[in-house]
Amino acid sequence: MSRHNPRLLRAVSLYLRALHYLAMAGVATLVVVAAMQVFFRYVVGESLFWSEELMRSLMVWIAFLSAGIAYSRGEMLGMRFVVDGLRPSLTAKIDIAGRVLIVLFLLVVAWYGWLFTMRTSEQEAVSLEISLGWLHAAIPVGCLLLAVHVAFADLFRSALPKEETSHSL
Repeated sequence: MSRHNPRLLRAVSLYLRALHYLAMAGVATLVVVAAMQVFFRYVVGESLFWSEELMRSLMVWIAFLSAGIAYSRGEMLGMRFVVDGLRPSLTAKIDIAGRVLIVLFLLVVAWYGWLFTMRTSEQEAVSLEISLGWLHAAIPVGCLLLAVHVAFADLFRSALPKEETSHSL
C-alpha cells in the first residue's frame, strides 16, 4: 500500500502514460520516416533531404523524454554491488546522497542546455527550416524531467503498474 495521496498517484500515472505514448508516437514517426526515406531513395530514386535531420532530432527528443521513465522503472545502469553489501541504514543514506548529486548535476546540465538553446534559437535547422532552439530544447526539458523522476523516485515507482517495477532502483 502506498503512502501517497491517491489523486497525486493518478496524476503521476497519467503523466507517465502521456510520456510513454509520446515516446511511442516518436518511435512510430521515426519508423515511418525511415521507411519513406528507404522507399524514396531506392524505389523512386530521389532522397528526402529532410528525413535524416528529422530522425536525428526525434531520437534525441525520445531519449531525453524516456530517460525519466527508464529511471522510474529501475532500468538505468547502476553499479550497486558495493552499496548493496552495506548496512541498510548506510545504503539508504548513500542512495539519498547519490540522488542529490544526480539532481544537482541534471540541474547544471539543464541550465547550460537552456543557455545553449537560447543561443541557438535564432539559427535554423538546415533542412527542417525550424529554429534550432526547438531541437536543442530537448536537453533542458529532458534533464529537468529526469531530475524530477530522480528526486521523487518513490512517488514515481508507486504510480507505475506493478509489472513495471520489478527492477530495483
